[in-house]
Amino acid sequence: MNTHSYPKLVTLVLFLFSAAIGNCCINEYRALLNGDISFTDAGNAAPFAHFDETNKTLLLEKLREADSIYKRSKKLEDYSDLGSMLIYSGKFLDAKKIFQEIEEKSPGRYQTAANIGTTYELLGQNDSALYWIKRAVEINPNSHEGSEWIHVKILEAKIRANGNENYLWTHSILSLDFGDELLPVNKNNIDLDNIQSQLRNQLNERISFIKPKDPIVAQLLFDLGNVCALTMDATSGLQVYRVAKEYGYNSTLFEKRMAYFEKLQEKADFKNNTEGWAREHETLVILLMGIGFILVPLAVPIFFYVRNKKRKKAKNIGNKKI
Repeated sequence: MNTHSYPKLVTLVLFLFSAAIGNCCINEYRALLNGDISFTDAGNAAPFAHFDETNKTLLLEKLREADSIYKRSKKLEDYSDLGSMLIYSGKFLDAKKIFQEIEEKSPGRYQTAANIGTTYELLGQNDSALYWIKRAVEINPNSHEGSEWIHVKILEAKIRANGNENYLWTHSILSLDFGDELLPVNKNNIDLDNIQSQLRNQLNERISFIKPKDPIVAQLLFDLGNVCALTMDATSGLQVYRVAKEYGYNSTLFEKRMAYFEKLQEKADFKNNTEGWAREHETLVILLMGIGFILVPLAVPIFFYVRNKKRKKAKNIGNKKI
C-alpha cells in the first residue's frame, strides 16, 4: 500500500462515516411485517389532538384571541371560530348558542351544521347530533376528506347502545374486516390509503375532547393500526396499537398482533439504539475510528516481525539439537 495515499484514505473514510452519522438524525430503522427492517423517515403514525385540553392557559389565550377577532370583524366566520374555541374549552352550551344563532342568520352552512352536531354529541344528545351531522354531509359530502360517514356510524352505534357502554366495547362500529390471523389482511379490498386518511381525520378531532378510556376511540384506533401496518410498516401499526391500548382496547386478536409487532420492533430498536449511541458520541466514535486506522497499519508489520522472530528462534533451537 502506498504510504502517501494512506492519510487521504483515512480522511475519506472518516468523512463518510461522520456524514452517515449526520444523516441518521432524520431517519430510523422501522420494522416490516415480513420480519425485515427498513431505514426510512422517522415519525409517529399515531393521531394527535388539535388542542391539549389540560393546557388551560393556552385554551384561555386562544379563546380570548378568537373573541377579540370577532369583536373587531363581526364576521360570521370569526363568530364560528369563537364557537369552536368554546367547544375546545368545554363550554358546550355557550358554543351551541353561537352556532344556532349563526344558523338563524345564515342557514345551510356546512360548518355550522357540523358544529351543531358535534356540540349535541358532546352534550349527550345523540339523536339531535345525528340529525345535524347527516345534514352537514348532505350539504358537503366531501368535507373532512369525506370522513363524516364515520361520524354518522359512531352516532348510530351510540343510539343503538342506548347508554350501555359494554355494547360499544363488543360491537364493531365500522364493520371493517382485517381478518383473524396474526397479520392483518385487507379482506374486502378497501382503499386503505383513503380509509387511513379518514380515520386519522376523525380521530384527531375526537381525541381532542375524549380522553382514555373510551370504546369508540379505542375501536377506531385498532382499525387505524391495522391499516397503518398494511400501508406503512409494523412500527407504524404498533405506534397506533399502543394508543389503542391506552384507550382500553382489548381482545385476544389485538393482544396477539400487538405482541408480534413488539417482537418485530425489537430488531429495529436494537439498530436504532446502537446507531443512536454512535450519534450521541460522534466525536468519540470518530476518534476511535481514526486511532484504529492509524494502529492497524502499524500492527501488521509488528505482527510479521514478531512471527518471523519466533520462527528464527525455533529454527536456531532446532539447529543446535542437530
